Amino acid sequence: MLLLLGDGSAVSIVRIVDALWDDAPPSTAWRQVRNRVASLRRVLRAHGHDPVQTVPQGYRIHTGEVDCDSSHFAAFTDRARAIAQDGRLREAVQIMDDALALWTGPALMGLSGKVFEASSLRLEESRLSAIESRASWQLRLGLSARVIGELSELIVAKPYRQQLVYLYMCALQHDGRAADALKAYEMYRSRLNDELGINPGQQLQQLYVSILRDEMPYMDNRSLQF
Repeated sequence: MLLLLGDGSAVSIVRIVDALWDDAPPSTAWRQVRNRVASLRRVLRAHGHDPVQTVPQGYRIHTGEVDCDSSHFAAFTDRARAIAQDGRLREAVQIMDDALALWTGPALMGLSGKVFEASSLRLEESRLSAIESRASWQLRLGLSARVIGELSELIVAKPYRQQLVYLYMCALQHDGRAADALKAYEMYRSRLNDELGINPGQQLQQLYVSILRDEMPYMDNRSLQF
């Protein structure tokens, strides 16, 4: 799994040891890693593949020879964003739907340790970013109801993520629910202030003021830079 997370880059034995044993590796750690990689290669060769390459002080895997969801997800999201830049928003939404359909649960579920936890957070950030990109395109297509339904649930799981609140407020405003958008802001502001001692960012504050003035927020890529 760690080699796949390297996305084709070399992974040192030191990093593999850290992933497997955190701060308490056995004295035989390096030998155990080499034995495990050798066992993996035997299994792969038995199925007609050997994408694992030995490099100085570590290993790498040719991800193009492996059917990996994370690689497919990255390819889908890159393609969707490129298409959106060309203004083909409906097509971009469909491709991002395909990308997000690859997620069937939390990333790296069942794997523990600092290295895997960091990788899991990175993958989760990619997922949330993809959802936010898709939501912004949907709003520009006038699909505010779909955005409201999805983000209202996601904000419960990610209550401090400002991008989600921004998009949710925009969707409510576009749906003719300005009062609900203002309420969402006040709830977010209170949560930040009470639990973290901070205030919402300037861009979210500006959105709040624009909704108070009954101004429709303009959705483009720049509006999502926090």
